[in-house]
Amino acid sequence: MNESSDIIRYLYTTYALWTPPSELLEWISQSIMPGLKPLFSFFAPIQAGSKREDSELYMSEIKKAKEAINDEVSSHPVVVYTYELSPFSSELKAVLDNLGIDYKEISLGKEWIPGFLAPGGATKRAALLEMTKQSSLPHVFIGGSPIGGLFSGNPGIMPLLKEDKLLDMVEEAGIQNVAA
Repeated sequence: MNESSDIIRYLYTTYALWTPPSELLEWISQSIMPGLKPLFSFFAPIQAGSKREDSELYMSEIKKAKEAINDEVSSHPVVVYTYELSPFSSELKAVLDNLGIDYKEISLGKEWIPGFLAPGGATKRAALLEMTKQSSLPHVFIGGSPIGGLFSGNPGIMPLLKEDKLLDMVEEAGIQNVAA
C-alpha cells in the first residue's frame, strides 16, 4: 500500500459503503446534459431508422426491441444498459460494483455516435426512449422499473443512494446481502 490511491481505495472499501463518482461528471450531468437531452431524444429515432420510407418496418423493429428490453429487464433484478466508452456508464458500474450489487450489463455499443453502436443498439435506444422518456445511457432497471442513470432519471442511482433508498430497493428486487 505504498501508493496514495491504494490507501484511499483501502479506506473506502473498508469503511465506506460506496465511493462517490466524479464530481466533474455530476456537474456535467446537472449543467450540460439537460440542454443536450432534446438533441439526444431527437436523434435516437432517426439513428434507429424512423425516417426510412418503410415506416412499418421501423415500427416493427421498435416493437421487437421493446419486447427484448422487457425480456431483459425481467431476466435479472438489476439490469444496466451501457455504452462501453461512456464515463457515466463506467462510473455507474463502479458504484454498483463497490456496493456489491450484482447486475446484468447490456451494452448498446461503444458510444451513441454512428459507427460506434452495436447492431440493434440504435433501435434499442429508441425503444428505451419510447418506454422511459430517456434515451441517454447508462440506464438502470431495478425490479423491472426504470430508475434512470447515474445522476438523473427517475430519480437516478446517486439520488437513490444519497436518500438511503437504493439498497432497500435492490434487496426488494431480489438481491440479498448487498453491501455486507
